[in-house]
Amino acid sequence: MEIPYTVTARKDTGLFNSKIGIWLFLASEVMLFGGLFSGYVFLRIYADFPWPERALPILPGLINTFVLIGSSVTVVFAWASLKMRQWRRFQVFMG
Repeated sequence: MEIPYTVTARKDTGLFNSKIGIWLFLASEVMLFGGLFSGYVFLRIYADFPWPERALPILPGLINTFVLIGSSVTVVFAWASLKMRQWRRFQVFMG
């Protein structure tokens, strides 16, 4: 049993089905989060209680940002090592 899959561009649009699918997914995500953020803004504007006076501490967010960026960089380095077939270096970056 084979799954029908087209690897050529569509005649009517000149685009591949995968590219159209990705763009539709991105458009649906923009609409979803646009609606969520708009709802939040309208709820905050028409709220009967005031905004909080105290600001959030910056240090935990800064630390979390650096941890996230650092982990992303190590995963990219691990992926590059895997593509170059350097298994030991891959294990170090994933370790």
